[in-house]
Amino acid sequence: MRGVVASLPADMRTIFEKVVGHANPGLLDALCNENEPSAQEREEVLQILSAEFCRCLQPDDEPNDRGRLIDDTLGSFLLRWPLDGNSLAKGDA
Repeated sequence: MRGVVASLPADMRTIFEKVVGHANPGLLDALCNENEPSAQEREEVLQILSAEFCRCLQPDDEPNDRGRLIDDTLGSFLLRWPLDGNSLAKGDA
């Protein structure tokens, strides 16, 4: 079993492990042992990486280097495991 985390590119895997592991070690452990994240896990990853991205914004609202890497990592994760339409609709309610 490769696991969700292991399938990410190496540079993205490192930041993913640091950020998600710091925010939710149990989620990181689950994603290391699963081949596909559940809808709930996808939403949690979105929330965690989005929050960290916001902390990496400079005064001009542009992300620093770490923020760009987090953004790229989130994009890569969501391209591979997109949120379903129901998850997005729940957030709008």
